[in-house]
Amino acid sequence: MTAATAEVPPSIDDVTPQWLTEVLEGATVTDVRAERIAEDTGFSSLLYRLHLTADDDVPATLIAKLPAQSEARGAMELLGGYRRELAFYQNVAGRAPIATPLVYAARMAEDSVDFVLLLEDLRAWENADHLTGLSMNRARLCIAQLAGLHAWSSDLANAPALESFPSIDTPIARDLLLPAFAPGWQIYRDNCAGSVPSSVARFAESFAERAVTALPALTERDMLLHGDIRADNLFFDGDRMKVVDFQFAARGCGVADIAYLVTQGLPSEAREGHDDTLVREYLDHLAAHGVTGYGFDDAWRHYRFAAVYLMMLPVITLNGWDVLPERSRQLCLTLTDRAVAAIGAIDALEVFA
Repeated sequence: MTAATAEVPPSIDDVTPQWLTEVLEGATVTDVRAERIAEDTGFSSLLYRLHLTADDDVPATLIAKLPAQSEARGAMELLGGYRRELAFYQNVAGRAPIATPLVYAARMAEDSVDFVLLLEDLRAWENADHLTGLSMNRARLCIAQLAGLHAWSSDLANAPALESFPSIDTPIARDLLLPAFAPGWQIYRDNCAGSVPSSVARFAESFAERAVTALPALTERDMLLHGDIRADNLFFDGDRMKVVDFQFAARGCGVADIAYLVTQGLPSEAREGHDDTLVREYLDHLAAHGVTGYGFDDAWRHYRFAAVYLMMLPVITLNGWDVLPERSRQLCLTLTDRAVAAIGAIDALEVFA
């Protein structure tokens, strides 16, 4: 819980021992040292590891997350990303059956997108590598947790907690994100090492006009999606997993999360031949949480729509090619490679016919 008197610090310099003492109720912090982390992967927010000198019941380190001080801040304000993440930690974390870092503070200013999150430090856990990709066992562990979140959000008793999250089908997606696909796709074609099936290439040439038809299908269910369930947002400790980064949390068909995780998070050679099996396992997990009436045919149709539509995410990121770090370039190319391979393997374009 947080103290009502503690304000939102405008910068990391304002995360002082006094401020932390107010926020960490009942504790006394006498010193703090902030260490910038994740500089090569975190663009939309600033992340710091706080080294604390404090009472014995206060962790030695915490993670502080603040808004970016760059053009990414404006983009996240437009997308409502900071507000979505704060809403998740305030209203969903600790209630839904999906494991996340412990939350020590989740605060946002009333008149701006200035915010602060104080979270459990997961440095003892293994952060998965999105470029390397997930193992099948870890993908299955993630699918089980996502099913828990999706099922929890399907319960009408939890509907008030969903009000802060937009639909996956928004004017911004239709009018801004989809049109950004074409220039990103050209960058992909100019730099990818492999070939693209002719059917995928033809679809990509009119992606904005054709992929938009996925959005109504992906809102046929009202579930809370993580929205950015990438491998590098997952932390593992043996058979335990915790999930971070809820800035793209949205409402829609939960299987969209599964499609993104499997078609881009798994290396193609690991995924090949397992898509339908993983969708069936997901539905089994939903049923175990009490969600029934979601048949495989509908889920498979949603999965294939999402596999195509969500290829947009790495492709539009390529529009920043000139300023992207080399690893980020290779990551976007690799994720698009995986998505292209999956679309062909599961004949995903059939649902757009």
